[in-house]
Amino acid sequence: MTTTSERLDTGAGNTRPWARFRRAAVQPVNSASVAVYRIAFGIAMMVNVTLYVPVLVRQYYVDTDVHFPYGPIEFVPSPGLGIYLVYLGVFVAGALVAVGRWYRPAILTVFVLATWIFLLDSTYYQNHEYLVSALAFLMLFLPLDARWSLDARRHPERASGTVPAWVLWLLRFQIAIPYFYGGIAKLNSDWLQGEPLRRWLANRTEIEPIATILTNEAVVWFMAYGALVLDLGIVFALLYKPTRMVGFVVITIFHLMNVWLWGLFIFPWLMIAATTLFFEPDWPERVGRRLPARLMARGREMLLVDPAAARPPDRAVRRIPNALAAFLLVWCALQVVLPFRHYAIDGNPSWTEQGHRFAWHMKLRDKQGTATFVVTTPDGTVERIDPWDHLAPKQAARLPGHPDRLAHFARVLSDRYGGAEVRAETSVSLNGRAPQPIVDPTVDLSEVPRFEFGRAPWILDLEQPLPRD
Repeated sequence: MTTTSERLDTGAGNTRPWARFRRAAVQPVNSASVAVYRIAFGIAMMVNVTLYVPVLVRQYYVDTDVHFPYGPIEFVPSPGLGIYLVYLGVFVAGALVAVGRWYRPAILTVFVLATWIFLLDSTYYQNHEYLVSALAFLMLFLPLDARWSLDARRHPERASGTVPAWVLWLLRFQIAIPYFYGGIAKLNSDWLQGEPLRRWLANRTEIEPIATILTNEAVVWFMAYGALVLDLGIVFALLYKPTRMVGFVVITIFHLMNVWLWGLFIFPWLMIAATTLFFEPDWPERVGRRLPARLMARGREMLLVDPAAARPPDRAVRRIPNALAAFLLVWCALQVVLPFRHYAIDGNPSWTEQGHRFAWHMKLRDKQGTATFVVTTPDGTVERIDPWDHLAPKQAARLPGHPDRLAHFARVLSDRYGGAEVRAETSVSLNGRAPQPIVDPTVDLSEVPRFEFGRAPWILDLEQPLPRD
């Protein structure tokens, strides 16, 4: 029996936004593009492991017994040498995601293990690692194995040539966030004056005439403002069909330039692959029709499920369930609001680091500095500690410019010296400014709160101006 509420919710004349949203969300769309995305994501996980394991894993997680958490999240256990098994798990799970075998357990494994690695040490924070965790979490709820997967081949009743529209639009939304907020983050005085891009370009190559080109002021300004406009506008260009292909070509060139200039591990490649989600959902089928028939037939024999044999969409589903719709709205609201939190905190986030992470602040700051810790034991003994004697090289290099890490290391030293007071003498330069202290040298950093909602009073104001030629 249909209730009055259901009649109101599904009636043709109903124009309530919530009802329209729930109906539109379950409209079937071609599943080809999200299947290709799933394959690309799995391959990216495998590649990421091969990039980290040979050298970086030992440097980052094995050769030091000090790790820097994210604020109060200090309960994440370090696996020691077991970190290699963790990375192996990500590799195997990524392969299973790519081929679509045991998809749900595989993507759950990717999410848990990748997030574990991500949370082990904030020193190695990368926006792409944060993006991987967010995408893997969302993929837990998405039927991305219904097509071109071993699961669909083994269980044809699960196969489908379509997915609900909300699946595609949720992925598009999550990929749009780094682009758009990366542009908003560039709306700061340093970037608008060409820093730190100018400094980095000057240091990236010694090959002529490339070096001269990259250090040309006109090129610096073009790249700085071009990146700003591109980040802010690319999503709209991709959504608008007449500009979609041009936008895709431009953003692909942009990512390839980032690979050449900065490396950036899998981030550019993952974003190129994910950006194809903005094309028509059936674009892989259109490309496939241009491939030799023998190649396509062989592919179906090995792995793919023929869309013609796939289960048709469930027409009985008229609207997205309220619980799922609410979850989607809450998730999207969180993604929209979280990057703005630094506006509620006094100070430049590139200096204080408060609100800098999880906000898509990419390539915005260059910090150089030194830090010496003054330890005063309970019996009055004073000792000066050089962090380079206790930390991995990258940890020591990135320590001086990050107040939260300075405080955490102070707590570590306090514990090692029986509850000693620990102060830090720092000298830090931001984007070429003259060096200055970043934390109050008179404050016992071992006693400061592990997390503060507002501006931490022990972090000093940025006083040095950006140098001008």
